[in-house]
Amino acid sequence: MKTPKIKVIFNDDCAGSATEPESTDLDIIAQAQAAKEIVSALFEEGYDVDMYALKQPHIASIDALVAELHDAKDSIVFNLCEAAFGKSSYEMHIAALFELYGVRYTGNGPLTLALALNKGLTKDILSRRDIMTPEYSVMSGPPMRLKRALKFPLIVKPLSEDASLGIDAGAVVHNMKALKSRVEFIIGAFHQPVIVEEYIDGREFNIAVMGNGAKARALPPSEIDFIDFPQDKPRICCYEAKWVAESPLYKKTKPICPANVPDALRDELQSVALKAYEAMGCRDYARVDTRLGEDGNIKVLEVNPNPDISSDAGFARAGAAIGLSYSKLISSIVEIALARYDTADGGNMLMSSPLKELV
Repeated sequence: MKTPKIKVIFNDDCAGSATEPESTDLDIIAQAQAAKEIVSALFEEGYDVDMYALKQPHIASIDALVAELHDAKDSIVFNLCEAAFGKSSYEMHIAALFELYGVRYTGNGPLTLALALNKGLTKDILSRRDIMTPEYSVMSGPPMRLKRALKFPLIVKPLSEDASLGIDAGAVVHNMKALKSRVEFIIGAFHQPVIVEEYIDGREFNIAVMGNGAKARALPPSEIDFIDFPQDKPRICCYEAKWVAESPLYKKTKPICPANVPDALRDELQSVALKAYEAMGCRDYARVDTRLGEDGNIKVLEVNPNPDISSDAGFARAGAAIGLSYSKLISSIVEIALARYDTADGGNMLMSSPLKELV
């Protein structure tokens, strides 16, 4: 079968956020850099590949994208669009355009992208599937009282943002006064409801998953090691700790992959991740974030379809843990997506033996 051309499409137009004013430049740089890395990786694996940046203004960019899609019918799009025109909520619409124009593309479909962006709906689905998640409540304004299942400390997040936007040391609250203040602040800053959930002060793991259907596989779990974290700050991977390399908090959140855990815990983390992946309708690849509480229960914090797959991100580290080079990891995602289109059951035809044998 002829190897298709690959078109890497990414968003280069983020508009930043009210609480992280520098995030505009960080997001644009990160997206462009990831796209270049993926193009280079695919060239290394012998693919014919180019890239396209989705930019402002809105209408002109959509028209240009549609023209690109008309020329992409025999190609496959490597979808790196985590937003569009400065809005995370538009991520699903870019995938929907690919669907409407009959263009093959990597990663998750519009419904999964939309559901996963809404943390409340994600938790509703997980709970209905008997997958443990922290107790939670969606709020459109400061609460008068807490629902019975919620107990302090609690963490307050924007309902529909990703990349830890809106999460800083002040996100964890210990009383009603602080809760009301934080809810009001986040609603005002992000113009959306909040999700208030049980704060679990425990070990944090994320698990990368690749594949489709019965052939989906969880990679080795990664743990975030909160090294000498300040006593007055909650152990959370906030925006600053995740993205601002100059921050002391960035240096104190060290990822360890594979996580140093007993085999039984590793197996349980991978099992929970696969269940969450399936429950959310994920396909090709995703990352599941969890915490292990003092009670020994693993609780899913979030499911991240189309997570960061740059060469220094956690997904690439998980791939390296089973012997996949970066170029093999990226080409494996393409192979998985192509097989999904070529087979009725969505099985994958990974050519990379490490993923087949070691996971």
